Amino acid sequence: MTDAAANADTRRAEQARAGLLRDIRAIKDMGGKMIEKTETTLHTAPVLMALGAVGLALVGVAVVASRRSTPRFPLLRRERSFFAEAVRGAALSALGVLSGRVTQKLLTAAMAESPSSPATPAQ
Repeated sequence: MTDAAANADTRRAEQARAGLLRDIRAIKDMGGKMIEKTETTLHTAPVLMALGAVGLALVGVAVVASRRSTPRFPLLRRERSFFAEAVRGAALSALGVLSGRVTQKLLTAAMAESPSSPATPAQ
């Protein structure tokens, strides 16, 4: 009876050890993926911040260019200058191109990531 109990205990210990090794491998894989994603984020963060700053500058240029100056004489209406309209149009166009490129990059990055498959136990 003690021999059968010892065999059952040994079998359970081996199964627990195999399960623990599986879990350790899964944790190691997850840690590797986290480190990889962190490195990718650290490399792309300055680029994204610069794109945000450029976008903010373009919005500021468009807002400033679209303002009408206050006329000195209220009876004489002044039209906005051709240069101001051109700058405003160019800034809005550049902002549209920039946002389209950022969206394209984000969608491409999201599509490139493969869906995570559930961990299969290694026997």
